[in-house]
Amino acid sequence: MIVLKLLFVLVFIAVNVINVFFVNAQRGGPTKKSLALKMAGATGYMITGILAMCIGHNFTRFAWLVFTALALCWIGDLFLHLWQNKIFPAIGFLGFLSGHFVFIAAFLNKIEQLHPGRGFFSLGEMLFVLCFCLGFLLFSWAIGTNLKGWIKLPILLYAAVITTMLCKAVIMGLLFKNAGGSPYATAVAICGAALFVASDFSIAVLMFNEKYKKNYPLKMFNMVTYFLAVLLLSALPAVVV
Repeated sequence: MIVLKLLFVLVFIAVNVINVFFVNAQRGGPTKKSLALKMAGATGYMITGILAMCIGHNFTRFAWLVFTALALCWIGDLFLHLWQNKIFPAIGFLGFLSGHFVFIAAFLNKIEQLHPGRGFFSLGEMLFVLCFCLGFLLFSWAIGTNLKGWIKLPILLYAAVITTMLCKAVIMGLLFKNAGGSPYATAVAICGAALFVASDFSIAVLMFNEKYKKNYPLKMFNMVTYFLAVLLLSALPAVVV
């Protein structure tokens, strides 16, 4: 068990180190080198997901849903960084969107165990999702992000889904703590989901605002928050048992 935990920590650190080299490698745009570095980091969080399941002896539906979500993020990472065809970013977008849906399914699975019959959405959650989407639109307009025409619909759908994912992570974490679970597990769930939202928020700015497309600090923020998010979420099978 100690060996598995040590491996988890080493891979966790390695992914974040690789991430720095990746951001530097793709300063001028995607290349074969940056793709290799990004997928090395993505494979790292897949490995931490497997290690977390082994550490927690957790091979439940919840754990497999988390791992499936990570696999979909891996696909999203691959296709978002491919540059040979314009259809690839759309496939990457669908990969991440599907991953968020599966994360929601994982959190709902655990919520149902902790609080049977709770229901999918409360009024407070719906208001939070609505306010976040409106806030995102206002922020995008304020900084000059080009979200015009049909593109608004998939972006708003994505914003609603990631905000729902955050809501479910918070609820699951708090219910788990109230049921006698570790506060550490609650922090891992909430921080992982919140960092994912922050990363996706920043990538929307990078992708749709010409002013920030080559902004190195924003790119670094985007990737640091992203890899920390998926690494934390990959740890859930080890701590939410």
